[in-house]
Amino acid sequence: MICLIALFVFGVLAIFSASYRPLAKEAFDCVFRKITFRKCKTNLDQRIKGDLVGRSMRRSPWFARFLHKRFEILSWIFTILLILSLVQSGISIYYWAAYGNCNGPNESGFCIFNSVAVTEQGCDSPNCTGENCGVEPCGNVSCGCDPGDDCIGDSSLAKD
Repeated sequence: MICLIALFVFGVLAIFSASYRPLAKEAFDCVFRKITFRKCKTNLDQRIKGDLVGRSMRRSPWFARFLHKRFEILSWIFTILLILSLVQSGISIYYWAAYGNCNGPNESGFCIFNSVAVTEQGCDSPNCTGENCGVEPCGNVSCGCDPGDDCIGDSSLAKD
């Protein structure tokens, strides 16, 4: 099922480069045929297998033999890993949108999306100065700071 991985990879590459579009189209045809339990006419899987085995043969004949004999099993393993990682990424994106973290409600573990996205400052914001920071959530109204103190960073969050 290497065609599914090829469809994903070449589909993304085809967005940025026209030279990958024929390969993406070929991978789509191959995946569609595999889903309908027909043999792939384009031999894309055989070409990818031959290219990978040929490249690995230069470095390690033992690994090339292993790859050639178990290519279908390895391609299924990588296909399952691709699907599982896409599902987990989707769940994490949902949790981040719904709860503000990647791990679900009432969790505080690491979330990669927090470093990428700009979020509204909350009660535990390090961007407020003063004694009472974090008493009220930061927003357009106030940042919970003492009179005269203001939020660091975004001027729209400053307290007048």
